[in-house]
Amino acid sequence: MEGDPGISWTESPFGPFGVELSDVNLAEPLQTDMARRIVELFDQHKLLVVREQDLSEHEHARLLSLFGPVLGSKGEYREISSDGNLGAGPLDWHSDLAFTEKPFKVISLFAKEVNDGQSWTAFANGITTCATLPAALAQAIKGREARTVISMIQTHRAVGYDVPDFLPQIRRPMVIPHPRTGEQVLYINQMQTARIDGLEPNASDGLLSALFRRLYDETAIYRHYWKNGDLLIWDNIALQHSRCDLAGMHPRRMQRIVCADKSFFELLPQFDLADPRIAAWGSGQALDLEGDTV
Repeated sequence: MEGDPGISWTESPFGPFGVELSDVNLAEPLQTDMARRIVELFDQHKLLVVREQDLSEHEHARLLSLFGPVLGSKGEYREISSDGNLGAGPLDWHSDLAFTEKPFKVISLFAKEVNDGQSWTAFANGITTCATLPAALAQAIKGREARTVISMIQTHRAVGYDVPDFLPQIRRPMVIPHPRTGEQVLYINQMQTARIDGLEPNASDGLLSALFRRLYDETAIYRHYWKNGDLLIWDNIALQHSRCDLAGMHPRRMQRIVCADKSFFELLPQFDLADPRIAAWGSGQALDLEGDTV
């Protein structure tokens, strides 16, 4: 960064959002000015990309602690893989734990072992989409609330207008203030948002489809093709993400660290794995109960 002698890395904004940092080793503890700057960049760009890193789990968690409380390893997936218990199927657009009162705040993945350029994770920005909505669409959702639910199928949009009562779900405004910056976020997604309350099914589906076209337009998203040593840190409230089909993509091992106030089971103690409806779904869909990060 030019003009600040305390910052030695290079900052390169890219695409519709996001910034890449280069010439930096994030395995080392950051000096105060560097730590402050990286948080500023995160709040501004919502997605940080840093290549050619080598992070232990401890170093990774220490870095993420700059952005908030880090979930412990108990009950969490600190490593995920395409041949592990999270499966290899594609994941539709979603925000981790958007169906709870306290969704995950910050998510980070570090590519420990991948085939360079083979798999991707894509990101869409609810803040920029909200700010650029046509007047008619903005007016159509003004003051409205949507129902968001944990999806029984995660590969594509399968939630219906009516959702079973036993599934974790929440009703919240379609536009929310970002908890860190106060920016307005269009907080709906294709996998988990079932309906707009107060509208009939056809009207709800039509309005959601129009909003999804804006959110997921190819010119509005960033698609990251993973290479060994890549580190991504993203804002799980401002951004939502999706993943390609990983079938046949081995190895693909990612180290995963999350900033959040509470884990899945702390937020939803009533979510009973002994319930056969839940057990059948979990076993068939390679569900990550702590958040379906890709």
